[in-house]
Amino acid sequence: MSGWNLSKLARVAALLGAILLLHLSGAVAAETGKAQVMQSLTEADNERTVELRVGESVRLTLPENATTGYRWAIDRLDRDVVEEAGSEPHYGGGAVGSAGHVTFDFRAKKAGSGEVVLKYWRHFEGEGSIVRRFSVRINAKL
Repeated sequence: MSGWNLSKLARVAALLGAILLLHLSGAVAAETGKAQVMQSLTEADNERTVELRVGESVRLTLPENATTGYRWAIDRLDRDVVEEAGSEPHYGGGAVGSAGHVTFDFRAKKAGSGEVVLKYWRHFEGEGSIVRRFSVRINAKL
């Protein structure tokens, strides 16, 4: 074991311990049904039904061009069954008219069936500016 000293052995042991701990915590979470599963949907999945367990999430990724004023927003959400878990825009270019996408995360919070409806609109122009909608039905079970 030339080149190996106590310090290197301690670092390797700590790393192996951390890996084992991560593995075991994932196995326990999976066994207890608390694993956080994330399904991903795109615009092609409009009007789809998704099956989730309570605590699991779904991510919607939709194209957006905020520089034109059009943005996706939540229109309806059955808050008894599903909750918003965050949203984040992603824009690649800085030029006016550059398109990107936005992600919305939703989590099943109790068993039942609920709908998420988004609208693509210019909020400053009101409901008459809606040009597209996206909906997904979430069936949540224990």
